[in-house]
Amino acid sequence: MFFGEHQHLLVTVTALTVSIAFSLVLYAYLKRKINTSAFIGTFTLGVIILLTFGLEFGYAGVLVLLAFFLFGNLVTKYKYDRKAKLGVAEGNKGMRGMNNVLGNGLSPLFFAVLYALSRDNVLLLGFSGAIATACSDTFSTEIGQAEGNPRLITTLKKVPVGTNGGVSLPGLGAALLGSGLIALVSLSFINPYLCSGAQPNLKAIFFLVCLLAGFFGCLIDSLLGATLEDKHFYKFRLNKHGVNIIATLFGGIFAILLGYFGGLQ
Repeated sequence: MFFGEHQHLLVTVTALTVSIAFSLVLYAYLKRKINTSAFIGTFTLGVIILLTFGLEFGYAGVLVLLAFFLFGNLVTKYKYDRKAKLGVAEGNKGMRGMNNVLGNGLSPLFFAVLYALSRDNVLLLGFSGAIATACSDTFSTEIGQAEGNPRLITTLKKVPVGTNGGVSLPGLGAALLGSGLIALVSLSFINPYLCSGAQPNLKAIFFLVCLLAGFFGCLIDSLLGATLEDKHFYKFRLNKHGVNIIATLFGGIFAILLGYFGGLQ
């Protein structure tokens, strides 16, 4: 009887989450916050996440993805006019395209597919850590460029706003904020996880791991930006979206390693 009620509750929560997520993404598209390709890409990514995580965790995966979508769009507006004058604002008045979806979504998708194949719960940390990295980097960029006096992460020399690999104290603080917000939303994975008899302090460990992984991934993004971004490798040029993919992958892997170290297996 309990199992049936639990399944019914999961179906209800999943349907409600998906409905809200689709409505908000559609609203963003109609308001031209994302273009058509980004709308299709975000919708497709959400469906795949839902299917790979299944009924037990699908709603949580969509919720974390939605949180990043909303937080990312909101923080882009932060002092947009100031950033536009500096020439560092997101183009097209902050409208996101398919490249943004791929840059921030491929690594989380990778961990979701691995979870579908293995059913290893620690991969939920990989997924969450990857998205925490994406949100951390977005917050760091959008707030740091508006407020900071950046220094190159590799040399700590002062550089102009918008320089690849530039970091600042406001940007680093914003990175922690962005990572923390996703870490908080990622706790939606915990309720079904607790049913397997996990340790009582799981929520605190899960939150801390996601927070640290997202921040670490953001630092990796800055390091890659300072050393490899826009560099040519034969006929290939590593642009900012490629850097995002690598950094979010590192963030997810770091979350998994921390999870194993913290006993989340």
